[in-house]
Amino acid sequence: LRFDAVTAEHLVDTPLSTDQHLQREGESTIVTATVSDTAQLRWWILGFGDRVEVLAPEALRQEIAQTCCKMAQQYQPREEVTPC
Repeated sequence: LRFDAVTAEHLVDTPLSTDQHLQREGESTIVTATVSDTAQLRWWILGFGDRVEVLAPEALRQEIAQTCCKMAQQYQPREEVTPC
C-alpha cells in the first residue's frame, strides 16, 4: 500500500502485522505486510479513500480500482457516466 505520510503514521502504533515494514518515499509511505485476504481488509482500505493506493497484489489492486470507479460513477451526471 502507498499512503500519504500523515495517514501512515497511525500504522506505527497499530501495525497491520508482525512483519509490517514502512518505507518513506517523498511525501508517501510504502507499507508492506502479510495480511489475510478478507472483506474486512477491503473495508479498511476503502475507509482511507484517496489517501491510500493498493500497489499489490494485482488482483486486489484491480478490485479496489473497480470499486472506486463504480463509486465515482454515482457522483457523475447520468449523461456523463462512462463504464468502468
